[in-house]
Amino acid sequence: MKKSNAIFSMALIALVLFGSGCETAEREAATEPAITASPTVTPAITPETSPAPATSPGTPAWLADGATHRVAGITGAPKALIGKTVTVVAEVEEVYNSRAFELDGGPSLTRGVKQDLLTLIPKVGDFPNVDEQWKNSRARVTGVIVWMAPNNVEREIGWELTRSLETKFKGKPVLIARSVERLER
Repeated sequence: MKKSNAIFSMALIALVLFGSGCETAEREAATEPAITASPTVTPAITPETSPAPATSPGTPAWLADGATHRVAGITGAPKALIGKTVTVVAEVEEVYNSRAFELDGGPSLTRGVKQDLLTLIPKVGDFPNVDEQWKNSRARVTGVIVWMAPNNVEREIGWELTRSLETKFKGKPVLIARSVERLER
């Protein structure tokens, strides 16, 4: 009898401690996966071209243009960057529609498999219209890296992906843009 009273008392104490530690909303927020949290979309209205930030001589071109990461670095080791904000400067490889385009990953780092980065522009915000003129030109994109899980990504961007984009990029990292600008060559 003493043993069952002790177990009951310990369980009650644990329950009280757990319940008093934080509010229900805080517990639920802590247990939600990071991908369901909406990033704050702060679109930038930018001119078609902008000057590169000032840097010291010998700085790599991608860094001189204001980038914090290279496409190949993101696609080569995406786990460390999921949920993080990055700035990428790269050539626009393919334009799928006015809100979806692919950034060139450069020379393959993974045995001949070229890994480009799908970039998606949310429906909300005043972003530039991406069209075929952007193809083969450079763009600076700041945004959040997420895994391509179609339902979660569609919730973040506010529009439905085409089946071909879902299939091609499923399970790969995707950049959800916060600001997009086209750069001069």
